[in-house]
Amino acid sequence: MSWKTSKALFLASCLAACAAGEEPVAEAFDWGAETPFELDYTLPLGLNRAEGLFAPEGAAMGESDLIEASGIVMSKANPGFLWTHEDKGNTNELFLLDAQTGETVKSVRLGTLFNRDWEDIELGPGPDPNKQYLYVGEVGDNDRVYRDYKIYRLEEPEVLLDGSAGPQVISNEQIETILFTYPDRRRHDVETLLLDPWTKDLFLVTKRDFFSMIYVLPYPQDTENAQEAILVGSFPFTRAVGGNISFDGREMLLKTYEHVLFWQREEGETMRELFQKTPLLAPYNPVEPQGEAICFDAEKGYFTLSEFSNAITPVLYHYERLRQ
Repeated sequence: MSWKTSKALFLASCLAACAAGEEPVAEAFDWGAETPFELDYTLPLGLNRAEGLFAPEGAAMGESDLIEASGIVMSKANPGFLWTHEDKGNTNELFLLDAQTGETVKSVRLGTLFNRDWEDIELGPGPDPNKQYLYVGEVGDNDRVYRDYKIYRLEEPEVLLDGSAGPQVISNEQIETILFTYPDRRRHDVETLLLDPWTKDLFLVTKRDFFSMIYVLPYPQDTENAQEAILVGSFPFTRAVGGNISFDGREMLLKTYEHVLFWQREEGETMRELFQKTPLLAPYNPVEPQGEAICFDAEKGYFTLSEFSNAITPVLYHYERLRQ
């Protein structure tokens, strides 16, 4: 679907909502009109803990057979399961994990795409308001050598768990590519992809910069031509390796290798305003050897998953939500 068609659908959905007496969930935000912000709290000493919101320790759901799991998100089309993938140089497959055991039950191959460095995955709305989409971020760049980056968007598949061998295949024609660059042709290593379900804007948080920088690809994203991401601001910490926004758009998680950060969003609050709020420290116990994947569950608890590291087999952990 072209950028012009996507924009027309977005405007039509807003007009339809207004005609029905309902306001759109959120208005489009003019990101290019804002000056990038800087923040000054200290991680972790300058943060309060999210006391009583989550279980203080992660429950081990089961071991994973994936070696380099890099992103994770709860499935909607397949209740009780999680989507994940591996990063640089691994197969072009998405893996469906049993949320109760961590077991890989099926995989989905994305056509003939090459996994240059898939680092994170999100699920949420897109061009068709009646569908849910997976967003796969080919956004990693350890050595900062690439000139452009991609996010693949596809309708979330319903997986047939019929015991058949081999991956389920999604054709290239079913996958849209959002190609983008950074301002001044800068190069960034990114492991955090975020989707705002209120506006369908996509956000990227860098990993290796002195402070993790935040960029946005506003909706509707162009799927025909390369676009330039817009700098939003920067966090006062580095090494952001994963994140997720809840399906209702009201909460956000980001993680570094050592900490999990948690934000809550008020009615009508823009993502720019949310990014500038001081987060809470959410539980992260045990700290994983190379934990790069995090996502909310349907009740706003969260899962974490690590890569295989230091001869430690990765385990899917779940932090139960105790109160809203």
